[in-house]
Amino acid sequence: MAREQLGICTEANLHGGYLFFNALEGHERVLRHKLARLPQLFDRLATHFSEALLTSVVAIGSNYWDMLYPDARPAGLSPFPDLPAEDIDLAPVPLDLMIQIRSDRLDVNFIATQQVLQLLQGHAELQEHIQGFRYLDGRSLTGFIDAPCNPKGKTKRVAALVDHLQQPVFAGGSYLYLHCLNFDLSSWQQLNTGQQEDIMGMDKVSGKPFLAGRQAADSHYAVMQPDTAQGIFLQQNMPFSQPKVQGMLQLTYAADAGVLLQQLKRRLGLAEQTQGYDQLLNYSRIDFSAAFFVPSISFLELAAKL
Repeated sequence: MAREQLGICTEANLHGGYLFFNALEGHERVLRHKLARLPQLFDRLATHFSEALLTSVVAIGSNYWDMLYPDARPAGLSPFPDLPAEDIDLAPVPLDLMIQIRSDRLDVNFIATQQVLQLLQGHAELQEHIQGFRYLDGRSLTGFIDAPCNPKGKTKRVAALVDHLQQPVFAGGSYLYLHCLNFDLSSWQQLNTGQQEDIMGMDKVSGKPFLAGRQAADSHYAVMQPDTAQGIFLQQNMPFSQPKVQGMLQLTYAADAGVLLQQLKRRLGLAEQTQGYDQLLNYSRIDFSAAFFVPSISFLELAAKL
């Protein structure tokens, strides 16, 4: 049975680090071996610092996949779509690699990050390093509970992991859409609580969604609620803050690439039967978006031997 990367369906952590790389041309063979070693590296650290609950994700950019693994490609894996959304720039970028490091200890994240950088030095160039954190009781910087529609328990795996009956080679893997959002908190904080709740479609304190009579069709909750007919997905988001930028890294995992595309269209008001785009985007700017596939540990190890 394929061994999935534990960071896909992990529970919430206090700290997160996100490393974005572009690979050097001609280093594919070496990188296949290096990437296959990363899960072992993280396993050793997770055992040594067991109280930190360290997990990781090694994701391959959709544009880079064929260069790194030319013999097999996940069904439906495509570059991040640059959809014609009015006044919304998705800012897609072709990133080659994304490595997520999450734990309950910032020093353990630092140690893991340094070992990753050392392992990939001379083979991939670091483009961006973003550090995230858990905010209060799992809220975004808007002050609202984040991802209230997320599946729970075993349903997480159903939502996020490729089934072996559908794609045996890529079983245990996951499709990933990533957005780096910059919140306009000064404008957001000028709204009163009722106005914020109408935009979000839920109670600010409890996170409970509004009933149909008050729930606007273009509220954040309404457009982010999975369309079960299209398939479900799993969000693993984390806020971040820099001196001049506050926002959130939104990571959406799914077992099927089509689910991610349909959900993106729903959020942008481009899907059938939608009545507008996510109103929270009026208070956000997307700094960049990217599409990845997260192969299973079994795939990483097997591909390194070929």
